[in-house]
Amino acid sequence: MKRQPSLRRRLLLAGGVGLLLVSVLASALLGELFKRSARDRLDHELQQDMLTLIAQMEVAPDGQLQLRQEPNDARFRRVFSGAYWQIAAADGRVLMQSRSLWDETLQAVASGAATRNLAGPLQQSLRARVQQVRLPRASEPFVAVVATDRSALDADVAAFRKRTAIALGVLVAAWLAVLASQVHFGLRPLHRLGAQLERVRRGDAQRIDTQELGAEVAPLGEELNALLDHQQRMVARARTSAQDLAHALKTPLSVLATEADGIGSAWRATVREQGARMQASVDRYLAAGLAADHRQRSDVAAIAQAMCRLMARVHGERGIAFTATNIDPALQFAGAAADLEEMLGNLLDNAGKWARQQVRIDAEIDEGQLRIEVRDDGPGLAEEALARVVQRGVRLDQREGSSGLGLAIVGDITASYGGRLELENARPGLRATVWLPGAAQR
Repeated sequence: MKRQPSLRRRLLLAGGVGLLLVSVLASALLGELFKRSARDRLDHELQQDMLTLIAQMEVAPDGQLQLRQEPNDARFRRVFSGAYWQIAAADGRVLMQSRSLWDETLQAVASGAATRNLAGPLQQSLRARVQQVRLPRASEPFVAVVATDRSALDADVAAFRKRTAIALGVLVAAWLAVLASQVHFGLRPLHRLGAQLERVRRGDAQRIDTQELGAEVAPLGEELNALLDHQQRMVARARTSAQDLAHALKTPLSVLATEADGIGSAWRATVREQGARMQASVDRYLAAGLAADHRQRSDVAAIAQAMCRLMARVHGERGIAFTATNIDPALQFAGAAADLEEMLGNLLDNAGKWARQQVRIDAEIDEGQLRIEVRDDGPGLAEEALARVVQRGVRLDQREGSSGLGLAIVGDITASYGGRLELENARPGLRATVWLPGAAQR
């Protein structure tokens, strides 16, 4: 059998992949934010240098461009320092430039003002501010350029990305440790549940203790306890049915054995009679031994009406009226239709034997349970017999004045669903009430 991946591994894998993706995204996002912030700061410095340069520009009376004073930043005077300025005519001729450019020029064309990347004199990457400048007494605009080497910016951004990646790597490791601890402690209730199930399987315990399972796992433990209770009821029901069947077959087998030892000629009739008796017993206890199936849904009204029609034919000679007219058609029984038919059939048959004129079925949802009531107008039961009937293990079919052989089966099937059977004198008649949990309405 292929081994399935553990829940712990799945949680750690999902959490680890999630942390890795978030960390990569955070690293890229932080790096980009830092890059934009540093670039904006550099652009602001270039703008200030551009304003300083423009403030010094003027056109002489002879129409020549001149500077009142060159920018006093020492970088502009050091050759290839990385900081440059340049003023060109509209046709691209360089009119003035910083000493740092030496005999090189910057290729820049401006329409208005713009900040862009340019190639420097040593082919390094520059960040430049390019702007058209119109001065009095000038017939054409000038193009002013202020640039600085952006290698320091790129180095700062790369260093920041590296430090961020290292820091996030450390945080991811810490987060993974926290995640592993969280998964370990979070799965503890499941491990406790598994250990308790193992004890139940070995027979060291009968039920699961839900006190230490936690609020989320405790409902699972309660459902498993309900399943264990249901299984115990099924085992007890099967065991009781087997014992009852053995008891029911004992007498017919004894009769057959006696007939086999005799010399009479009526043995065929005896075999047929006792065979039919044994077949009836087998059918009865097989029906009583079936397991309850809570997953099925059965229409109460339809089954009740069908069983009433059947019982009306069975007791037709006495003219007993069987009615089930006040049951909501949407009412459902959370179980197998065969079980409901077995219960109603036995209750109606028993009521029909003792009724004077009519038997009525009523059903409704009462406090979250399905309550089915079968009532006849017969003489009822003696109080002492009624008290003995409701005791656990006492069967009406073994007593004088019983309400029918099928009540034992009704009690067994009802108990298998976690319900109960109640009998009481209704004056007139006997009222048999079946309580079944898990009812549902469409």
